[in-house]
Amino acid sequence: MILETHLQTENDTHIIQNRGNRQNMIIGITLIFTLIILFLLSTVGGSGKPDEALQVLPGDSTQIDSLVPPDTVSAAMELPDLWLQARGYSHGNAAWGPDIIPPFETVWSIRSNGGREFFSSPAIRENVLYFGCNDGLLRAVNALNGTILWSFSTVCGICGEPAVDSNSVYFGGQDGIIYALDRMSGSKRWSTGLGYHVFCSVGILADSIILSGNSMGKICALRARDGELLWDGEIGGTVLGPAIIDSLAVFSSESGKIAVFDTEGNKLWIREYGRQASSPSADSTGIYAGFSDGSVRKLTIAGGELLWETDIVDNSARCVLARPVIAGNNIVLIGTNDSRLVALNSSNGNLLWEQEFENWLQLPPIAGDSCIYVSCDDQRLHLLDLNTGAKLDSLEMNGYSGTAPLLANSILYYGNSSGDFIAITGTVEIEEEIEEISPEIIPETEVTDQ
Repeated sequence: MILETHLQTENDTHIIQNRGNRQNMIIGITLIFTLIILFLLSTVGGSGKPDEALQVLPGDSTQIDSLVPPDTVSAAMELPDLWLQARGYSHGNAAWGPDIIPPFETVWSIRSNGGREFFSSPAIRENVLYFGCNDGLLRAVNALNGTILWSFSTVCGICGEPAVDSNSVYFGGQDGIIYALDRMSGSKRWSTGLGYHVFCSVGILADSIILSGNSMGKICALRARDGELLWDGEIGGTVLGPAIIDSLAVFSSESGKIAVFDTEGNKLWIREYGRQASSPSADSTGIYAGFSDGSVRKLTIAGGELLWETDIVDNSARCVLARPVIAGNNIVLIGTNDSRLVALNSSNGNLLWEQEFENWLQLPPIAGDSCIYVSCDDQRLHLLDLNTGAKLDSLEMNGYSGTAPLLANSILYYGNSSGDFIAITGTVEIEEEIEEISPEIIPETEVTDQ
């Protein structure tokens, strides 16, 4: 049953153990002025309730006017108009070109309150990043210069990834609540409790259904307009996902289940493997997940039949829990807890190559046209060749891996477990100069820190 309630904060160890997706810019001076007026009205005329209070936090406002976002895309994919799920698309590869190579340079960085961990990978829409943190804040940040546009405070940490449509940002907190915030101002539109902790990301199904799941195995579908419950379902265990493909939503769970739901809440099928599953990914040919028995499996979308199964870990502590990433050239990339990145053929599961590291790979990598970027618990971000897995370079992250990386407009974004969220750029070939585009967001106003 859906409960409108706040849950008690869990300690950091519990949080870490339970952590497990371009529309045209507004033009015309009249519309810009309209947005400014609406923002000022929402800032002055808020309800003043504690959980709706906005905080504008100090950020590094370093200008990067010399940085020219190229009008190109990686691997023939375009940055999503709407961020409907974690990592942007169901394939989990949050990379939109061009690739960047050394020398790397920090563009901007943000420090969390109290140095709390960044575990929530960002969503990006119209040059604004939206991401949570274990300090309980969901932040909206100018992707080009790091200016914090607004932040919204919750009572617990945030590790699931948000979803963003044209009007709102949706995310779940470890307080067990799904929130909908105004995308421009950060004011709360609605909130709905799921009764238990939410470690799951949020997805938007059929443009109007907000999906997530809780730590007790329940999946909930809420109406985007007002947060009312439309339907729910049960799969057991801590819910992970969703991966949304066409009009279907794929969920997995830490109890080892994979299930597919349609827009009406019908559970089309469920498969149980008895070992903990990673978050799922999907493309038009099937669904991919890693399991703690050391295997990666591909299932059909329509009926959940097994297409292939590949064992990639053969030690006694067998474990594959990083979300698979479907990259170009029929490659599936997946990290392991025995410190390897493995590339499989997406058609048959055959091993293409593997690369060893000095610590765990718990997060999904990203792959551009020819390069892979992967965060490792050796406290470095590594750059690899997509086709061979050869190591090309690495960069100190100043902390253990926190968020999966994201590449957009020649800037690479990532957060670490030490409380830093960082944007870096590097060498990139740009054939012609493209006018820099400002984010679709009103200018900052003078607001005193709360």
